[in-house]
Amino acid sequence: MTSSNKSAVDIAHVYRGTFVHSTDHTAVEILEDRLLGVDTEGKIAFIGSGQEVGSLSQKWGFEALAVTQLGQYEFFMPGMVDTHIHASQYSYAGTALDLPLLQWLNTYTFPVEACYKDLAFARNVYTHVVKRTLRNGTTTACYFATIHTDASLLLGQIANDFGQRALVGKVCMDTNNFVPHYRETPDESHDETNRFISEMLKKKYPLVMPVVTPRFALSCSAALLGHLGEIAKNNHLHIQVSFASL
Repeated sequence: MTSSNKSAVDIAHVYRGTFVHSTDHTAVEILEDRLLGVDTEGKIAFIGSGQEVGSLSQKWGFEALAVTQLGQYEFFMPGMVDTHIHASQYSYAGTALDLPLLQWLNTYTFPVEACYKDLAFARNVYTHVVKRTLRNGTTTACYFATIHTDASLLLGQIANDFGQRALVGKVCMDTNNFVPHYRETPDESHDETNRFISEMLKKKYPLVMPVVTPRFALSCSAALLGHLGEIAKNNHLHIQVSFASL
């Protein structure tokens, strides 16, 4: 095989089996006995028939014996997207379900979220969150963190380290009167949101971006909501919020 016959793209992995996805024209498309090649940047380089393994290996420069073969009852599908996940609540997932929302927030959620000021605590929980969501097939997540800027930046770092695509939000809330030790002043929320965005954008993560995150209407003053809207507009960022929680 001459170098002129080989693709210039370096192939890192090749998989053979059944692939399930959706297109603009059909809700579900099932591709049986296909070969899918992934390049060294993690992007799909090619997809072809499994019967063409010989010609594809010559064209793309991979060894046919190195192909990963899926089992009879296995298949690939696109990664799942979780559009609303409170990473800070993972430590008590599935528990503390005995109260309605507002009482639940004040009794369980806000006191636990206050603990994320401790970066060791935050690292432990956030590492488990990212690993678990990836293991369950969530390759993209829109995360609510907490009001703590450094812990929120840490969540972004962990998502990047594990290769998860993520929008990470430092939570903003200046009207939480029920748990006084877990709230910000309007100026603190404004300034720390700007710091969070600036610090994360400096990292130039390929898959992780900041997102402006007012928690929900009852936790943010009208003035703060206006400031956060301007921050999002000025930085060309998305906004995430619990819009209809009650």
